[in-house]
Amino acid sequence: MSDPMTDRLPPHNRDAERGVIGGILRDPDVLPTVQQTIKADNFYFDAHQKIYQAITDLSNENQPFDLVMIYERLKKNKQLEDVGGNAYLADLWDAVPTGANAEYHAKIVRDTAMVRSLIHAGNEILRDSFDRTQSADELVAQAERKIMDIAKAGMVGETYSLKDTLNEALQRLDARIGGTDLSMSGMPTGYVDLDNITAGLHKSELVIIAARPSVGKTAYALNLVRNILTAHDPNDPNAPPPPVILFFSLEMARIELAERLLTCQSRVDSHKVRKGHLNSDDITKLMEAGDALRRARLYIDDTPSRTMIQIGATARRIDKKHEKEGGLQLVVIDYLQLIEPESRRDPRQEQVAQISRRLKFLARELNIPVIALAQVNRASEDRQDHKPRLSDLRESGSIEQDADTCMMLHRPGKFDGTTEDNILEVIIAKQRNGPTGEITLTWRKAYNRYENYIADAGHGGL
Repeated sequence: MSDPMTDRLPPHNRDAERGVIGGILRDPDVLPTVQQTIKADNFYFDAHQKIYQAITDLSNENQPFDLVMIYERLKKNKQLEDVGGNAYLADLWDAVPTGANAEYHAKIVRDTAMVRSLIHAGNEILRDSFDRTQSADELVAQAERKIMDIAKAGMVGETYSLKDTLNEALQRLDARIGGTDLSMSGMPTGYVDLDNITAGLHKSELVIIAARPSVGKTAYALNLVRNILTAHDPNDPNAPPPPVILFFSLEMARIELAERLLTCQSRVDSHKVRKGHLNSDDITKLMEAGDALRRARLYIDDTPSRTMIQIGATARRIDKKHEKEGGLQLVVIDYLQLIEPESRRDPRQEQVAQISRRLKFLARELNIPVIALAQVNRASEDRQDHKPRLSDLRESGSIEQDADTCMMLHRPGKFDGTTEDNILEVIIAKQRNGPTGEITLTWRKAYNRYENYIADAGHGGL
């Protein structure tokens, strides 16, 4: 029996294709707009592909592309008979009375071309899946690349005048000054000195938090999350709801993260919590902390070996779930080098480069800040001050390139043996839209808690 799917004619729209070319012939000024939307191979009919390519070639050569010039170019290319001759060119002229709808017709042509590409990719995925010459992970990664390539090919670029863009920028500035829309500025982190330098966490930005192992990356990220979630007063009816945050923990189980959040919020010694040696006062504090944290809209995904496909899909699902409440507002990933690569065959540097690039795309797609923790190599331990630098980012320089902000964490007391080990230095080594600098936080080890640093007292007051 024949497959009914293969017997069907691929999606196409002959009238739309004729409308595009006829519109260009009627009004040559619409060609630049059409070229932003489609290419010659988006046409289904071979004749239309060749005619559109002839028009494009003439335009690139600064030649007029009227019926006479197109006729001569097709004749020169020995394609005149293939397209139906001069009679078909005349038919295209008559296909539409004006070029006003050429852009609309071009979008139809693009959409049907994307659907044909999806069908072609689907058939290839089906064939490869039946052949089983690759592992399941490789098949999934290859399928995703095919779909992503189609999506990228269908993206239409838009340009905006400086006048319109300046108006938007001034409106955002006015909202910041007046405090009428906090979303126009960065999301406050709860750390005064950090917010003074960065103005908070900004939409569409990729933030990298990097350090050597055991310096406190996870604890620092959890403290940022806790500060953001508990900054909203539940008793204030006019206060906005707490933001929706998604935390991917590729290294630590969610129950361990919950315990850390409880000890951080309650200021109960984490060692006592682990041993279960708690008095009534400790239990009361933990219960109150639990009540405060339950109001938070924090989702934790502790599935190991996550790929960027899975991370992106989960983030979009959470964003859609809370669409009416403003959607997902922050993603945190612990940590970047544990994300499974799309292709295990690629060199490790290229794998990490693809991951960091996809993280940046996710931040822009969802229009939210994305925080990714990252390891640095041993080079910093060989320096006299032991401070990490951007060049220490492990396995790929593309992490530094893709990041909008890079925070390098350093605990001097961990290395020099003289400084009390309750200080964390946060080095803002890169900030695309602001200054670099360094701030100090106080580390409350017993509570897994970072606090604002007060110089004269040596401790914080959060």
